[in-house]
Amino acid sequence: MKFRRRVREDEEGIPITNLVDVLFLLIVFFMMSTVLSFDRGLGVKLPETQAAGSISNRGVSVVVNREGKVFVDGKETPLERVGEAVKDRQRIAGPNVILKSDRETRFQAIADVMDRLLAVGIGDLSLPVVERGAGG
Repeated sequence: MKFRRRVREDEEGIPITNLVDVLFLLIVFFMMSTVLSFDRGLGVKLPETQAAGSISNRGVSVVVNREGKVFVDGKETPLERVGEAVKDRQRIAGPNVILKSDRETRFQAIADVMDRLLAVGIGDLSLPVVERGAGG
């Protein structure tokens, strides 16, 4: 018994299955390696010192801009609610609280925010600065 062997011609076109797999893996890679920063677009220039230490960026970010407006993890928050908002965010982001302010912010605005944080029991704050000459 003799069988006929059929040879099928390849379909014309570009096989995109592998391309889609590679693109999917790239998208997942970039999503996983992206670091989100809530206060990036607020235009805060940190104060400068001779030797800046390293402070972790993980935790609750509290930003006081030069007008005295307060932002908790990028969301504008009234001064009266700062303590409660930070306590709520600590449950998600962890216990570290980073208090950032513009170098031209009045110290009274920073002291008011610190007062609100102390009133709800937050006494351990990180105050980041930029090393002179490193830009900021």
